[in-house]
Amino acid sequence: MLTLRLLILVISLVAFAPAAFAALQELPGTESLTGNDDMAAHMVDGIHAYLDRQLAASQVGRAAQWHRELTSSARYVNSVKPNREHFHRMIGLTDVRETVTLRLDASVREGDGTPGLAGSGSGYRVYRVRWNVFRGVEGEGLMLVPSQPARADIVALPDCDVSPEMLVGLAPGIPRESQYARRLAENGCRVLVPALIDRGAAYSGIAGAATTNQPHREFLYRAAYEMGRHIVGYEVQKSLAAVDWFLGEGKSQANLLRPVGLIGYGEGGLVALYAAAADPRIAATVVSGYFGPRERMPQEPIYRNVFGLLREFGDAEIASLIAPRRLVVEASRGPEVAGPPQN
Repeated sequence: MLTLRLLILVISLVAFAPAAFAALQELPGTESLTGNDDMAAHMVDGIHAYLDRQLAASQVGRAAQWHRELTSSARYVNSVKPNREHFHRMIGLTDVRETVTLRLDASVREGDGTPGLAGSGSGYRVYRVRWNVFRGVEGEGLMLVPSQPARADIVALPDCDVSPEMLVGLAPGIPRESQYARRLAENGCRVLVPALIDRGAAYSGIAGAATTNQPHREFLYRAAYEMGRHIVGYEVQKSLAAVDWFLGEGKSQANLLRPVGLIGYGEGGLVALYAAAADPRIAATVVSGYFGPRERMPQEPIYRNVFGLLREFGDAEIASLIAPRRLVVEASRGPEVAGPPQN
């Protein structure tokens, strides 16, 4: 009986629908959709306009997310602690790092045959090293060790398309005066140069099956995003694992405990800024080729996108998480990236 009643109802609706629609009046403040324009294009334009308004509004409302206490350094650091915790979650800095072991690459034996030795310079030697971060993630790069006791320990982060070998001067590509890792080592610092995920596309996909020209950073960003992680968070974790090793190694030799600093350029500048904001143990940070208004984010690479970031953090707010520690921002042109690599 219930099925019959439903059938009668459907027949009635179909029979009277034309009359019902004919009698339908326009709602106040609306009008019928007419014309032959590309409605999809109009929709996209509307979405862009909405997002532009939201970007502008995020800057206006950002101050309400902060409750800074300025009466002392200690109180200031404690007052921004909730913001630092929010920042950790936003960039996916949630995995607990392992106790770090830094290992020499024994397959490399330059010069006198010392395991891991990749080269040498004026007053320092260069070693190829790897270190664990957390399950499934490792860091690799070059360690520059001065011949005399080091004055400081530095994590030097190149732009992601610059190899550690370039930044050290073992490979061409970077002018000598811009090889800041080498210059720091020549001035008595112990320097670790991590390799960052680059903007190439050779490994984006499955070889022989399906590949894409998405840059490696975007390819990993998209996969990590689904799991509440981020390519930036992974790079920060690699850098902080290096800091863990510096400080852990120093504590085992109390009289050799040295300050730890970060320096980075381009994408490395972003990672240096974020890592210093995330970890109060870092004494000093230099950021070059990266710092500015994030409200231009639609013009930046998608792998810099962090969900919800601008409601609480622009670069100035991230920098405020570093205070009262030292931060130097060098106003220099960042890397120019034309777009994704060609297939």
